Parts: sequence; structure tokens; C-alpha cells
Amino acid sequence: MSTLVVNDVGTELSYIDSGVPSGTKDYVTIFAIHGTVFTGPIWNRVISLAPKSGVRFVAVNRRDYPGSTALSPEEINVLNSGTDDQKADFLKARGVEIATFISLFAEKHNLPAASADGTAGGFGIVGWSLGCAFALAAVAAVDALPVPAQALWKAGARALILQEPPTVSLGKAIPPDAWTPLVDQSMPAEARTAFFSHWITSYFKHGDLSSRDPKAISYVVPATSRAPTIYSLTEEEVKHSIYEPSAFGSDMAFMIFSALQIAATYKKAVFDRDLRALVPNLKVTVFSGDATASFSIPSQWEVEDDDKAAGGGFVTVKWIPGFNHLAHVDEPAATLQVYKDAF
Repeated sequence: MSTLVVNDVGTELSYIDSGVPSGTKDYVTIFAIHGTVFTGPIWNRVISLAPKSGVRFVAVNRRDYPGSTALSPEEINVLNSGTDDQKADFLKARGVEIATFISLFAEKHNLPAASADGTAGGFGIVGWSLGCAFALAAVAAVDALPVPAQALWKAGARALILQEPPTVSLGKAIPPDAWTPLVDQSMPAEARTAFFSHWITSYFKHGDLSSRDPKAISYVVPATSRAPTIYSLTEEEVKHSIYEPSAFGSDMAFMIFSALQIAATYKKAVFDRDLRALVPNLKVTVFSGDATASFSIPSQWEVEDDDKAAGGGFVTVKWIPGFNHLAHVDEPAATLQVYKDAF
């Protein structure tokens, strides 16, 4: 993986880049931010398709994941026991790092600007799973960037795509019936993260999700209609796309103790009119599959409610039939098309 230094203290973010697409000069660039346990290479199947689809795809590893600068002990302490202001500063700093990465990458590689009619060029950012919180933080941090970087975002930002956002990635409460191996105290600690990657990649058969009834959700037991995605991964893919240490470390602390800060960031990035004026061409799309694990399903409903309360028109919410939590692995072509449709 390549790296890019994003500030004057040498903080690096590692990434995989699909490169310039063939046959087009006004391609779009998509920057992807992973969730917990999984890393940027989980998009490798999408990356292999991107060049022939008129897309440049860049998957970024977050701080505390391979190739990117580890969080410092002081930063970890903030996540576990910092004040509200300190935790807000932590999340803002991660957002600034990612937003800066995008602006520096765009300058370094001379990415195509968005066309005058807004139909070509420019860039978008995908947050997947817990990565949604950090994609939101990047957009929310645009007003903290230097003027040249703000201008780049204003001219180029076309899409914020939240793929399968769990409620915690929006700063919302975990549904009372939700279950995950990561926090099941009846399981041996050493087995929880390993089993999580099997369970979260499963397919689930839910009831009528259009009813918005939480009882329609299958929270624990996967369906037998299709094998979990992890079983389609080669040993090499597993080696490079799964990283467990941060799940019980910085990610767990972030999810548990930063709900207020995550919620404020979500509201700013999506519903703050002053912030949205800085990225006037940005379209916000939230999507989940109807065969996914439970966590993102209530999020879809809550985002719809939040949009309505804000007056409407801030965000588009989509359900994708047959998708599970790792559709970009099992259905890379279809997932890439969903991304493209969000521009």
C-alpha cells in the first residue's frame, strides 16, 4: 500500500489506488473509508473493476490500521476517558486528516474537476459500516481546511455515500434487541472478533422492512440461503483485508464513548445548511441491503425521519435487494454501480 502524509507532524494514511481509468479524461474518483475489523483491501474486487468503469477508486486505511499512523496513547486515553470537548476534537482531527488526504491526493494526481453541468469528474467519499462516522467527519471538517483545500472541495465534491451505517456510526442508540459477537460476554474474548467476521458477512432473512417494525428484523441467526461472504475470500484476501486488534481497542472505545460527538458530526455533515453551502454539489446517499445484519436497518429509518424533520431533500435513502453487509465483495459490479448512481 502507498501512503500520504496529511499534516506537519508526519501523520500518514495508507491507501490502495486503482489508477487512472482507461478511455476517459473526466472520470470520477471515489475515496472509500472502511469500518471495524476490515481494511481498505476489502474493496479489492471493486478496485479491479473500476478502471473499465470510468472510476478511479482509492481505499484508505484509517488511523490504527495497517500502514497508517497508529493512534497515540494520549489519543486512546481521550477515547476512553476524555472530556466531551476532547472527544469532539479527536473526531474533528480524524475528519481533517481524511479531508486533507482527499485534497492532497487530488492535487498530486491532478484529478479531473467536476464538469460545469455536474455530470462528470469530481470526487465522492464512501463510508462503510463504522467508516460512515469518519466519512461524515471528513465532510463536516471542510470548514476547518485551508482556503485552497476548501475551494477544491467546493468545486469537486459530488457524493457522500453512507453504505450500511450502523446506528453507532450516526451517534444513535443501539437497538435493544441487537446482538453482536463483539460484546457477547458469554463467548471467550479471543473468539469474539474472529466469529464476528463470519457472522457479519452472513445473509439474513428479515420480515417486511417497509413496515418499519423493529420486530421484523432478524437480529441473531443468519439465513441459509447463501453462505457468508467470508467463505468466498481466499486466504490471501483474508490476510490483507481483516485486521482484528483495533476492534477491541480504539474502535470499541470510539463506539461506546463518543456517541454525542458522532451525532453532532452526522447532523453537521448532512443537515447543516452553512456546511452544505461549502459543498453545494454534494449529494448524500444512504443505502443498505435487505439481507444485511441488523445494525444498519434502523439507521435507514432514522435517517429518513431526520431528513423529514429537517425539511427534506438533504439525503436519499435506498434499499438494495439481496445485498448483505459485504456486497462490495460478493457483488462488486452491482455495488460499484450503486456508488456511481449516487453521483
